[in-house]
Amino acid sequence: MFVVIAVVGVVILLVSLLLDDFIDELIPDLPWISGPVIGAFLAAFGVIGWSSETGAETSKGVAAVIGLGGGLALGYGTYRAGRALWNMPTDATPTTQSVVGAEARVVTPIRSGGLGEIVVSLAGQPVKLSARAAGDDIKTGTTVVVVAVESDTRVLVQPTDEFWAS
Repeated sequence: MFVVIAVVGVVILLVSLLLDDFIDELIPDLPWISGPVIGAFLAAFGVIGWSSETGAETSKGVAAVIGLGGGLALGYGTYRAGRALWNMPTDATPTTQSVVGAEARVVTPIRSGGLGEIVVSLAGQPVKLSARAAGDDIKTGTTVVVVAVESDTRVLVQPTDEFWAS
């Protein structure tokens, strides 16, 4: 019996981890209960109960109590680990505003009054943006500084040497 409970617990745990909230949709909306908590509780209850019944040769009742304690401990540990991961602070989502002041490289020439393209590093990743020149034409390969953001995909740039000269 304990082995069957342990297998059911492992299956519930795997289904919860692979299919995300599938099991959570089937259980009551309680903040401390989830698919992984139920799976961990049942798996620990089954394994620890079976171990104490066969290894320590205890009665089924005593093995059930020992398994219950182990199941509660692992279920609580799973709950705490899940809450810690859920509430973990993360960095802010990078936006185009983050590139103001960053150096970039022109990949499509920028004509005065027209648009070209630059590649700039945003959160460590190269991003291609449309660019407008703050002054004269800017040739391909020129290093520029992003001086303003005009939209989510377009920036105003100035050649690096002009930017630092002013």
